[in-house]
Amino acid sequence: MILGDFSRTLTSNLGAVLRSSGDSRSRIRGLAVDETDSGWTDGWVETGEVAITNRESLAPEFLEGVSESGSPALVWRREGGTSVEVVEKAEKLGLGLLVLSPKVPLRELLAVLSDSEGLLAHSHWVARTLLEDIEGDSSSGALTQRIAGLFGHPLVVEDPVGRLVARGPGEGSERLADFLTENGLRASKGSGFDETRRERRDRYARLPDGFLSVPVERWRAEGRELYWTPIGHGAPAGYLWMDLEGGSLGPEDVVLLYWSRKILEAELGKDRVRLETELGVRGDFVDDLVSGHYGSLDLMLQRAGYLGADLSSGALAVIVDIDDFARYLSRRKLQETAIQELKRRLADAVRLQARELFSNFLTGPRSDNVILFIGPSKGERAEELQEKVRRLASQVQRYVGGLLPDLTISIGIGRYAADPGSIPTAYSEAEVALEIGHRIYGPSAVSTFEDIGSYKLLFRVLQDDPAELGAFYSETLEPVVAYDSRYSTELTHTLITYLRNDASTVKTAAELFAHRHTIRYRLDRVKELTSLDVDKSEDRERITLGIKAMQLL
Repeated sequence: MILGDFSRTLTSNLGAVLRSSGDSRSRIRGLAVDETDSGWTDGWVETGEVAITNRESLAPEFLEGVSESGSPALVWRREGGTSVEVVEKAEKLGLGLLVLSPKVPLRELLAVLSDSEGLLAHSHWVARTLLEDIEGDSSSGALTQRIAGLFGHPLVVEDPVGRLVARGPGEGSERLADFLTENGLRASKGSGFDETRRERRDRYARLPDGFLSVPVERWRAEGRELYWTPIGHGAPAGYLWMDLEGGSLGPEDVVLLYWSRKILEAELGKDRVRLETELGVRGDFVDDLVSGHYGSLDLMLQRAGYLGADLSSGALAVIVDIDDFARYLSRRKLQETAIQELKRRLADAVRLQARELFSNFLTGPRSDNVILFIGPSKGERAEELQEKVRRLASQVQRYVGGLLPDLTISIGIGRYAADPGSIPTAYSEAEVALEIGHRIYGPSAVSTFEDIGSYKLLFRVLQDDPAELGAFYSETLEPVVAYDSRYSTELTHTLITYLRNDASTVKTAAELFAHRHTIRYRLDRVKELTSLDVDKSEDRERITLGIKAMQLL
């Protein structure tokens, strides 16, 4: 039991008068009865025990002794009032002080701690306190702060995506959040966490009579022991992390966690509805923007402003796409709800990482990818945007890799469009960069429209007339690829390496660990198969385009 519940029970049921409240969150371990009339006897009251005395007067030295022993409160059994000096002294010491008639039997005081009435009163008080807090304009953050205040230990709330969305007040909760981040601890990741770095034990925290229980999991990492409990039933709405700081969960804590899980579930549910509504609005706007069906330019800028982005100075488009999503779904056999949750996690991850680098951006989900339009902040140059976007791509891939380990994403980046009316074109460029990057480099590619060079010209040919590009490939590189396939040679690889090394036989030989005469022989064999001479600039250009056609096809 905590002091607040103890005081309420005494005042409500036994007629006590509360003169000094003390720390209402202090834990009460028991009662200690003062058996002398004067002086002080060491050891008669210990930490966590409420002192009970029948003395005629309370000397300052006696009050100091009770406080220094670690007692949270003193019950003074006497009739009549209490002097102002005694009350002020108790308040100064942070000591609870209750005045109770000596006619009340001592066994009734003991019964306050020994039966379930105290826990029942505590349960009612916790529920009322937390529900009153969320009646107004509340948030999961404000509610977590209130819970942490009642709990008396550091708390952090993790949402289903693995984000730390709320924490209790003070440095303890901040240190807990930092520790979770530094060690990659996320309850939502489950078995994805490296088993060698933590020890896992499942258990339930229960009341002594077993009437109430709360699922609690204990994790040990880096020599530190932490606890978490899922918020809600079924698919968790989140997770509540606790640092008991070497202590243990008492009956009052179980009651508090029981109500905290229920009320946090409702609050996180409201946050999720708000987020899904916002994602829907953003997705609709992105659809209109990339298709050019946004009406007037002024209306488009106005809608972007409502969503928190200023696109009046143009924007740079980025597409974050799930690699081979259809194959991934076929392999995992996910239900529709799980598919939508996965997409929401990706959208959350992109938005979270973008927020660390940019202040003026807009995100929106579209099919199996997430679109970003990033506008320059005040005084920011287009060159800076390009550099920061490359950093963003790397951060998003790392973050998604940790959040969804068996999923990879590719990213396409368009050029900066200074004219807001050209933003749909910027999106088309990002789309081309994404497609070409995936064809050339495979999964986890990061490609920019500026860097794909002549690939984009060949890609347009592929889109308009794939047979023409196929015919060009047949006339150039296909005989070499067919020869390699038939005889298990490395002519194609040697040719690509040679061209990448600016037609240097020496560099190619060193890279392939082969003699330069071997490299020369292979190049001559390419000439025999294609009638194209790599030493002639025009033929070399045709071979280079043939290689790119092969990669696109």
